[in-house]
Amino acid sequence: MLTSQIHDKQVLLFYSHIISMLVAALVILVSIFILYVYYDRQEHLPGPWSLPIIGYLHKLDPVAPNLTLTKLAQKYGPIFGIKLGLVNIAVISEAKLLKKVLLKDETLGRPPLFMLHEMFGGKGLTYSPVSLWKDQRKFTANFLKSAGITKFSPARKELEDLMTNYAEDFVDHVSTQGNRVTLDPSEALVHYVCSIAGTLLLGKLFSWDDEGRRNLIHNLDTILHEAKLGGALNYLPFLRFLPKYRESLVAFRETMDKVRKNLAVYINECQKTFSNDDSSTNFIEAFLLQRSRGGPPEIYNVDQLIYLVFDVFLGSTETTISLLKWIILYLAQYQDVQDKVRQEFVEVLQGKTLEMSDVPKLSYTQAVLSEVSRIRTLVPLGFPHYASEDIHVDDIKIRKGTTIMPLLWAIHMDPKVWDQPEDFRPERFLDEENKFAPSESFIPFQCGKRMCVGDEFARMMIYIFVAGLVKNFRVEPCGSIPVDFSGVCGLSLVPKAQKVVFVNI
Repeated sequence: MLTSQIHDKQVLLFYSHIISMLVAALVILVSIFILYVYYDRQEHLPGPWSLPIIGYLHKLDPVAPNLTLTKLAQKYGPIFGIKLGLVNIAVISEAKLLKKVLLKDETLGRPPLFMLHEMFGGKGLTYSPVSLWKDQRKFTANFLKSAGITKFSPARKELEDLMTNYAEDFVDHVSTQGNRVTLDPSEALVHYVCSIAGTLLLGKLFSWDDEGRRNLIHNLDTILHEAKLGGALNYLPFLRFLPKYRESLVAFRETMDKVRKNLAVYINECQKTFSNDDSSTNFIEAFLLQRSRGGPPEIYNVDQLIYLVFDVFLGSTETTISLLKWIILYLAQYQDVQDKVRQEFVEVLQGKTLEMSDVPKLSYTQAVLSEVSRIRTLVPLGFPHYASEDIHVDDIKIRKGTTIMPLLWAIHMDPKVWDQPEDFRPERFLDEENKFAPSESFIPFQCGKRMCVGDEFARMMIYIFVAGLVKNFRVEPCGSIPVDFSGVCGLSLVPKAQKVVFVNI
């Protein structure tokens, strides 16, 4: 009996110790949570409360993170702080403030987001360190100027002719299928836009059945889908050790390896025919020429070239193709807008081929293309920057080590700037005299010192392809099927696969 009582007391004592330890652990966890929240909000930006470790990730819409963040911007104002996983982020949703922040040298860097680093490798142009970026941006800008991007470049007419030829090939591809053709134009747009980029960057003429081109584009599409800015691995990199994420990461790395091998083939072909005679016919040769002239070997090497070509090829094709698809969908849905665009081209061009010098006369067309770019912002979350030091702008402090997210979607859908922003109204970009009047809050290619270097290249392709499109076709919705404007949000916002009707004029 006595032994039994002693045993019961020992059991009770054991469990009391366990309970005490659990209570102590709970107190410690609660204390850590309070300190975490207190510290996180001290001298910091307004914003939603976040949980330890995961932050606000559990409430971020994985399909449309831009919509989640836009709602928060409407609540907390033009700049707010949010913690996604282990990353502190300042989300900016006002154009004026964003321009001030991104003009600072302290915001030139890129944040250590895991999947974006996996994608760009800290090389190339888009996600490279500041010192490397400065050199490679200068090199890339000089090449694009020599290729005809600037208005007064001797090669301007040659570049316009190249784009016009491929735009005409696109028209021929569609029109030869019949007087009234129902199709998804994606594959044809991909081929002809990539053919322009392939000629300029790779020195490669793509055939329709080119297996290398098809593999490259397929792999690039996969990468863009998997590396989306709202993805959990960007903010909680330790998740890569869990089976679900490990498998997707392995697949991503394999795809990136395929892309590098795809591009290495084109580089090797150029190396075989390259001669150091102070001239180059494409981007790869220009890089090799710079290397032969004494470019630093730590920069001008094949590994950097692969990532640089990857950057520039992706940047010059992905957004161009997506925007062209959005334009086609909006012209199909809004027939009156399409008629006005077509009539303006007729009046301005008077039967001749479009030259970029004609664009300033195309006020309504400029307004339409701007409105499409606004209402379907191609990069809804912008491209992130990094505060290398504490930043002070308009009595706002952004702490060192903060990731800066330019929320372009919210900027372009702000009802205080754009009346009824959900409505498609090209007239919002016209003044009282019906002249094109761009808004300071319209920043489709972002802003600041690190904005897109190839925006004019993309702009040229857009106008030349649209000119060929409206001159030769009436675009209509596919029967009773409504046009789907929802899109798929990865690194960029792309239309869902769908068909439209092309009617020969």
